[in-house]
Parts: sequence; structure tokens; C-alpha cells
Amino acid sequence: MRLDELLRRQANNGAVAIKHGDKTLSYSDWNERSLELSKNLESVLASDSLNIAIFLPNSIDYAIAYFSILYSTRIIVPIGTQSKGLEITSTLEYCEIDIIITNLQYRDFLKDCLSNYMYRVSLCFLEDQNSEIMNEDKPFIPKSNTIENIGGKDDVAIMLHTSGTTSNPKRVMLTHDNLLNNVESNTQSLQLTEKDKVLISMPMYFGYCNTAQFLTHLYLGASMVILDGMFLPKLFFQTVQNEKITNFTGVPSMLLMLLEYRYIDKYDISSLRYISFGGGNMPVEKLKALIEKFNTVGFVQTYGQTEASPRTTALLPSDSLKKIGSVGLPIPNVKVKIVDVNYNDLFANEIGEIAIQGKNIMKGYYKQETITKETIINGWLHTGDLGYLDVDGYLYLTGRKRNMIISGGINIYPEEIEEVLMQHPNIQDVYILPEEHKLLGEVPIAKVVLRNNVNGIVDFRNFCSEKLTDYKIPIRFDIVDELSKTYNGKIKRY
Repeated sequence: MRLDELLRRQANNGAVAIKHGDKTLSYSDWNERSLELSKNLESVLASDSLNIAIFLPNSIDYAIAYFSILYSTRIIVPIGTQSKGLEITSTLEYCEIDIIITNLQYRDFLKDCLSNYMYRVSLCFLEDQNSEIMNEDKPFIPKSNTIENIGGKDDVAIMLHTSGTTSNPKRVMLTHDNLLNNVESNTQSLQLTEKDKVLISMPMYFGYCNTAQFLTHLYLGASMVILDGMFLPKLFFQTVQNEKITNFTGVPSMLLMLLEYRYIDKYDISSLRYISFGGGNMPVEKLKALIEKFNTVGFVQTYGQTEASPRTTALLPSDSLKKIGSVGLPIPNVKVKIVDVNYNDLFANEIGEIAIQGKNIMKGYYKQETITKETIINGWLHTGDLGYLDVDGYLYLTGRKRNMIISGGINIYPEEIEEVLMQHPNIQDVYILPEEHKLLGEVPIAKVVLRNNVNGIVDFRNFCSEKLTDYKIPIRFDIVDELSKTYNGKIKRY
């Protein structure tokens, strides 16, 4: 089975699929509008143009664009609308993209981003489905033909961003089968039905939202509500009450905001069955306070990785206090084990690297065969995360092997920021590391070694803002005389 069949089988369903503000989209209209757009895409795309970018915010339009690409038997490449020019063009080049589906409001911004790009790109505007060619005097980007999609369940459906720099991006290839297996496992784990209604606040291109919310509720023929505005407790509780929301998925920083909100008694949230969360550290005392304060809601702590489609484990409400601090048991059809540096299995309560096996494991990293082989070994995904299993098989996280900062549930890769800052003429060396943050868990800070001829303070923040998405910009730049390095000249990482 392929993902596009999820929507095709709802073609005659007039029920509301998605609501966003005062706009609604029925399943039948969603199917028709995605089919129409797919036909337009087919008319302008060359047969070797396999990857299509979506540059849209959380919206009904995003859902329509998503399935128009699947109906065209091509691959979705989401790009966050907060991305900056260099981030966008590096993705377009790496993923060999000829067309971007977007809205007219982004036309001028994208035209500016593409002004010095060396290849031809078309912008397809959803308002009228007209296309505008950028850099018409330049060639289409050459295709490497590294993916063979033949119309089956093992075709790549989407390529999601993960670690990588602007000069060397990295995208996770998830197949139709990967995602459908994770959807079915998630549905079984939480016993969701077509009567559920989910509230979406996280970016829809995040792996967590893409599977656990967007595709899961489509699979069920259930309803989705996109939060109409940035996440704030007042808006959250108003929406839960007015829309009779049954489940929500967020990150720890969101839950901490809910905990601090003083006016919860004004709202009826009796419809809310589950709040699932993951993507960062949740202090145990705060989680206990949440469970006590919202005693009618089941809190589900989860763990996963984009490479695993992404959900891997869940600590269900029945165990939330008994096993507090754990991220739970593997969800159905997923296996988890702990291994040492030589990939030998470890016993209960021994800390090692977390490895995952199941049909949810990615096809690989796009155009990164060597890294794929280093990550998937004998059918097991080696996560780079550290943890242990207790005697009952519950997973506990203890740290990370990989160099990564998790801020508000978003993965930030220090090397990407360092690469950008090293382009600054006044920087001799730089090291990005995490600092604890009360709300976001971690935030990036920079340790900077200036060149000898530089005096005074240099505004590195503005330099970063031209090249990096805002959440990647260090909150502080500390000037230091030198950085600690290993015997072979590499920075000593935290």
C-alpha cells in the first residue's frame, strides 16, 4: 500500500478532514484539489524531475501540495518557510529540484533567494496554480538518478531534513512502507479511532508531526485542526474546548508553558484524552506536576528519530508514574536494543547506544551511501543516542553520542552554525555548544576566537541572521583566546 491510497479511499467522504482558522477542507475536496494540482505538475515536469519542494507554512495548502506530489508518484521535499536564502538554495541543489510549490506571499522572497542561483527553478503558486520560471536563461539542474521509484510501497515518499551543513545537507529517505508501518504502530499504541480529533501546532514537515498527527489521522479518516497562530496556552485551551480536541502532540517547552498557565479552570478540556510529547528533556518533577494538574489527560512520553519514521517507544498513561523518567516500551512492530561500541548486545541497566529495528527504518540518507552503511548495520538503525533498558524492557535515555543540540524539540547541528560563522572575516575559530535553558531545554551559544587584527565587539548575530534560520542563531557569542582541541587539531566537543 502507498500513502496516496490513504486519500484516494476517502474520495467520497464529505466529512471535514482539516480545519484551519475559518477555513475547512473535506476529504473529497482534498482529493480533488490534490488530483488537479498533480495533473498540472505532470504537464510542466520532465520525466526525470523526481523531487518536488514544498515551501508552505502549516495550512490546508500544505496538505493539498503534499498529496499532489504523491499522486504524481514523485518525492516530497519540505523546506521550512523560516529558512534563509543559503539554506534554501543548498537544499534545492542537493535535492536536484526543478519546482517549488508555494504561495504568492513568498514570491518576492523566493525570487530574491534565487537571484544568484545557477539553475532554473519554477515557482508553482497554489492560489491560481500558475507557474513562474526563475533563471529562465539557465539550465535545469543535472539529475544523478540515485533513486528509482517504480510506483510501489518501497518507493521514497518524502525526504526530511536531518543533520548536515549548508555545504553538505543531509536528507532522510522515508518510503511509503516506512511511514505506513509507523502510522499503524502509532494507531495501535494509542488505540486511536476515526472519532479522534487532533490539534496540530508543530511544523507539519517535522517527522513527529508528519507521521503521528498528519498521516495517522488521515489513515483513520479522522479530523485535524491546525492551530491558528503561534502556540500559546490561552489559544491552546480555547481551541481544545471549542473544537473538542481529543489528542495533541508537542515538545516539552510547550507542556511547561501549559503548566505555568493560571487560568485553566476557565476552559472545558474534558474531550482531551492524550497529550503526547518528546524531542527533549522533560524534568521529572515538572511531569509529575503536569499529571497532577491535568488529571483527566493521559500524558504519553515518546522517543523516536526521523530515521525511524520517527516514533519508536511510548510510555502510556497507565505507566506514567510507575515508570516516570522512562520513554516507555517499543510501540507495536518495533524492536529496541542497547549495544556497546562493538555492537554487542548489553544486558538490562547497562548503558550503551540505542539501536532500532522494524519496517519503519529509513531507506537511507539521500546520496550518502557511506553514512547510511555506518548507521544501518545488519538491519538495525544505530541512533547515536545513549540509554538503557530496565529489567521490564522500558527505555531510559542518558545522553547522545552525536554532536547535537535539542532546543524546544528542534534538532540543531553545531557544525552547520560553525560553517556559517567561519565565513565571517573576523573569526579565526569557533565552537558551538549547548547551554541549559529553563523553557527550551537547550540553546546554542558560540565560543569565538577573533583574528589578531580585530578589536572591540563584532555583531555576529546579524551575520548569522542572513544565512541561518532564527532558532539556529546562538543566543550569545563569547569571545575567547583559544579553544581546547584534541591531539589531531579537532575541537574537544562537550
